[in-house]
Amino acid sequence: MLMNKKLRNLVFGLLLLVCKPAAATTIAFYVNGHPDDWQLFMNPDAYQDLTSPDTRVVFIYLTSGDQDLRGGGDGSLPLYLARENGALRSSSFASNLAQAASSPGALGPVETGIFNQHRVARYRYRNAVHYFLRLPDVADWQSITHLDQFHRRPLPLQTIDGAATYTTWADLTATVRAIILAESQGALNAHLNALDPDVRYNPEDHPDHRNAGSIAVEACQGLKARIKLFQGYATGLYPENLSNEEKLNESALFALAASATTEAGYDNTWEYWHKAFIGKNYYRLYYDPVSLQASGLPSIDGLPVTSTTASAFSLEYISPPGHSDADQNMVMQALDRASEFISYHKRHFNNMHLFVYASLLLGGFFLGLLVMKRRYAAVAEPLRHATA
Repeated sequence: MLMNKKLRNLVFGLLLLVCKPAAATTIAFYVNGHPDDWQLFMNPDAYQDLTSPDTRVVFIYLTSGDQDLRGGGDGSLPLYLARENGALRSSSFASNLAQAASSPGALGPVETGIFNQHRVARYRYRNAVHYFLRLPDVADWQSITHLDQFHRRPLPLQTIDGAATYTTWADLTATVRAIILAESQGALNAHLNALDPDVRYNPEDHPDHRNAGSIAVEACQGLKARIKLFQGYATGLYPENLSNEEKLNESALFALAASATTEAGYDNTWEYWHKAFIGKNYYRLYYDPVSLQASGLPSIDGLPVTSTTASAFSLEYISPPGHSDADQNMVMQALDRASEFISYHKRHFNNMHLFVYASLLLGGFFLGLLVMKRRYAAVAEPLRHATA
């Protein structure tokens, strides 16, 4: 009888272990200027993270995307709430694809988190968490934005709902860092995704995109996160480089975001200009120099990364210095793409220009090494004769 009881307890314990949801081993952060940035510029990465059962995804939105309407608008609800609904609708759709069979999902009510003594709106759904800082947005992004002005001159900047006031750029960065630290607890791997803050790699982009990227990189200093910095508006002129399936998934995510604003009575963003960004994914890898100095070098699927790969890129996009380790970063980007093709079978060389693109990058890198070697030899040879 005692043996049967022990056996039942053992079986019950095993069932609990099997049924217990696995803790997320990877945490993926997406730091955005607006609520629709990750849908347009950071896929298929965001889709893959949301549909991965062992990944927790954290979205941080700096501005509300209110287009100077603040808490108003002529729709059925304020524009900023409609755009927030679009972001939630997009991520919930992808999260459901991976976890719908386990249990029904329900979007929880808005919560208020306190980070760096500031109140931040937060939503949770399955494996995704959304933080809306709700800083003001402008209607004409080609003029100076509120976030851009705040970056240049430390004037107090209040959120559109009056929940918080940020006094300096460092204050805002510290708040984002506090969110990242709080959400990173227990995760084995941390990935950070944002739009590139450097104008040399991300030209003609929205200032708030680059400001969000700047904050993301600054907030992750020393945290050993793998950082992807994506290109934004410039990709509208680039060739498509995603597979048909990846393009369909990205289209669905952005369509859901657009549906929330049109449903509320605002302008339709499912039009030619926005759709020109779909099917494209251009980025570079960045490694925080503080992390590199604090520990062993990170690797990309077993490929070592030299310390020069993390040379200090300028985050001052207004006037960046001329020197950068651009060639080596492009090579690492090509190697990273190749590793994703091979290891995860998510991308395939179904477009010849992708293969040619990677080949030219590698060829250019090795050609550069050859040229530098010849230049060195040309300088060193006379010196050897002079000292002989």
